[in-house]
Amino acid sequence: MSKKPAPIPKTQPRAPGPRGQDTKANNDLFLKEVFNATNKCRGLHGCPALTINNDLNKIAQEWANHLRDKNVMEHRPNPKYGENIFLSGGMDVSGDLPVDMWYREINAYNFDKAEFTPTSGHFTQLIWKASKEMGSGVARKADRTWVVCNYNPPGNVVGQFRDNVPKKLKD
Repeated sequence: MSKKPAPIPKTQPRAPGPRGQDTKANNDLFLKEVFNATNKCRGLHGCPALTINNDLNKIAQEWANHLRDKNVMEHRPNPKYGENIFLSGGMDVSGDLPVDMWYREINAYNFDKAEFTPTSGHFTQLIWKASKEMGSGVARKADRTWVVCNYNPPGNVVGQFRDNVPKKLKD
C-alpha cells in the first residue's frame, strides 16, 4: 500500500517573469527548448536523437495539468511510458533547466554496476538509448512550473542498463 505524498507547501506569492507567463507562445518555446536540450544530452553519450510524438505530448500535458491542478509532484501510477517530472517555484524557468537537473543525476549513476538507482533514474531515462520518441507538457500556476516528459519505448528496464546507458563520449 503506497502512501500518498504530502501536498507541496505554499510559497510566498510571486509574479512569474516574462518567460513564465502561461501563453501558448511561451509554452511552445519552452517545450522546444526541452526537446533540444534532451537531444543535446543524448548526443553527449552517442544516443540517437528522439523524435516528437504528438500522442505522447498530449499524455504529458494531461499529467502536467493534473499535477498543477492538484498542486502535487508525483509520478503517474502504472505508467505505460518512461516519465520524468520536474517542478520549479519562485523563478522564471527556461526549457533547458529541467533537462539539466535530470542530467545532473549522472553524478549518482555507477556505470560499472549499470543498474537502476532512485537517485539517477531521471538521468538514465533521459539518455536511454532504446527510447525513440518523446512527448512533453508544461503547466504553470502563479510562480510554479510543472514539466512532464514521456518516452517511448520506456527506459530503466532491469537488466538492460549496460546496453542503454552509455558513458559520455570523450571530448
